[in-house]
Amino acid sequence: MTDTPEPVLPLSLLASNRDKFNALFYDTVSVPLQKKTNLHVRVLRVQNGTFDLVGLYRELQNNSVPYVLSRLNYKKALEDPSRLMEVAAKVQSQFRVPDEKAGEGGEVILYSLLEGHLGAPKVLSKMELKTNSDHYVYGSDGVHLLRANDSSYQLIFGESKMYGDSGGVGTSVKRGIKAAFKSVGKVHEEGFDFDTWLVQSELLKEELDDAKLAALAAILLPSTSGGDEATKKHNAFGIFVGYEVDVTDMKTEDMELGEIETELRKRATEAIAAQHELIRQEVTDHGLGVYPIHLYAIPFAKRGTGDKVHGITQIRMELAAQLGNHGVSK
Repeated sequence: MTDTPEPVLPLSLLASNRDKFNALFYDTVSVPLQKKTNLHVRVLRVQNGTFDLVGLYRELQNNSVPYVLSRLNYKKALEDPSRLMEVAAKVQSQFRVPDEKAGEGGEVILYSLLEGHLGAPKVLSKMELKTNSDHYVYGSDGVHLLRANDSSYQLIFGESKMYGDSGGVGTSVKRGIKAAFKSVGKVHEEGFDFDTWLVQSELLKEELDDAKLAALAAILLPSTSGGDEATKKHNAFGIFVGYEVDVTDMKTEDMELGEIETELRKRATEAIAAQHELIRQEVTDHGLGVYPIHLYAIPFAKRGTGDKVHGITQIRMELAAQLGNHGVSK
């Protein structure tokens, strides 16, 4: 039996964090839609008749620390418990004040999925590039590295979208899918130049010895002489789509808890299953068929009506408030 080679870049999310995040969900349903396009549907466990948002917010708060910090700064934080409050305040200060367009919560979800489920460590800590929490950092929502086999790697460019219904029940998932593929299609058209430059400029911030840093640079930044021809690097995409499942018609007062759980899971899986052909068509329409695509989908429930509605818009605001330790305006 041969030993598994030590990864050139370790996961930044601790094993305990990965386990707690993954435990929030039922078993992942993975569907190979095309040769290189895989859909992973992750449904939050149902607690008290609804998806477990409290647990999700808690684990994303914990995951936000290694998401924001480089490995070097995260290691320093772990080694000096006396600075825990200082580090927490620094991390929270990097997140924008909640607004209806807040997207940073989705980026932390994407990071948690790519590290926690796919096993692809982050390459870039873009949040540390911010000089002001109100600034956006342009480019992909994350850059990760997946070791496909002994001689092949995927440099994964991330994109996250969370959309509610607009113009009718059931439009949420379509809107999210189309918006996500439009964004990654733009990255494809622009040739990945901006994100590749960021990777190169930020690489030395990682906590790596000289040998691993050289190995990582050889994979990500091949020299003009061609580098190590035995090692191949392919660009890929990691996409997270958060979509809304309208359950405003469910009479939960007349249902057993088990019935509520079954119905929520049924509606959630049927909503994304109906869009398999749309996903395939988006890959074709945007010229993305040459790339491996790791597409993650998580449903969120929409409840209530009028001023009491609670759906993805409200969830995005709540998540942004939790990550940045801000209040949500009423």
